[in-house]
Amino acid sequence: MNFNNRVAMVTGAAQGIGKATALVLAQYGAEVVVSDVQEQEVKQTADEIKLLGRQSLGLRIDVSVKSDIVDGVEKVLEKFGKIDILVNAAGICPSSKLVDLEEEIWDRVINVNTKSVFLCSQAVAKSMMKNRYGKIINVSSIASKTGEFGNGAYCVSKAGVSMLTQVQALELGEYNINVNAVCPGFTDTELLHNAFKTRDTDGNVSPENYQQTLLDKVPLGRMAQPEEVGELIAFLASDQASYITGEAVLIAGGKEMH
Repeated sequence: MNFNNRVAMVTGAAQGIGKATALVLAQYGAEVVVSDVQEQEVKQTADEIKLLGRQSLGLRIDVSVKSDIVDGVEKVLEKFGKIDILVNAAGICPSSKLVDLEEEIWDRVINVNTKSVFLCSQAVAKSMMKNRYGKIINVSSIASKTGEFGNGAYCVSKAGVSMLTQVQALELGEYNINVNAVCPGFTDTELLHNAFKTRDTDGNVSPENYQQTLLDKVPLGRMAQPEEVGELIAFLASDQASYITGEAVLIAGGKEMH
C-alpha cells in the first residue's frame, strides 16, 4: 500500500487504536493529522509521525463539540489543502448496567462514540465531495453485533456507528467516497484494560478473572494488537479496497462470525 501524497486525519489518536492507525498510515507514506482531547499525548503522536519522515499536525479537538471539529478541519485544509482519509477512532467505554446508568453518562457515550462520527464525517465529507475522492473508516466494535452485559451504552453507540456507516456509504458513493467500519474484538488497549477492571459482571466473575473469561471465548486465544487493527484500517483506506463500501468488517480473532 502506498499513501504518498495522501492526507489522513485520525481522531482519538492519543492512544490505542487511533494512535496505532495514525502511525501505520504514516509508515505507508501518508501525511497524518491527529486529534484528541489529550493535548500532550496527541502532540507526542504527531512527533512520532514526524520521526517517520512524514508531515503531521496535532490538534486538540473534542469530537462531541461541532465548533471544535469545524475549526480543526479548517486548520487541516489551510495546511494541507485536502483530506483524503478520515478515521473516526475516538471513543469511550464506561461500564454500567443500564438500570443503574446515569443519564449524563449515557449522553456522553452517545456524543463521543456516535455523534462524533456524524459530525466529523459531515465536516470532512464536504471537502471530499468537491475533490470527488475520499475514504472514511469508522471504528465500531464487536459490541455493535451482540449485546454485552454491563456495557449497554457502548453497545448501542457502536451499533449506531455501524448504521451510520451504511447510510454514509449510500449517500457518498456517487462522489467516489468509500465509507466502511471496522469492528475490533478484544484489543490490547488502555480502554479495554479499564473495562476489565470496572465492568459490572453482577458478581458472577471476579475482576481478576474477567479478562481470561472473555479470552477463553476467542478461538485464536489472544487479544488483537492495536497495530493489527490499524493495518485493516489502512487497507480499507487504500485504493486496493476501492470496491468495498458500506461494510462493517470484523477483526475479532473468531469471537464473532457473520
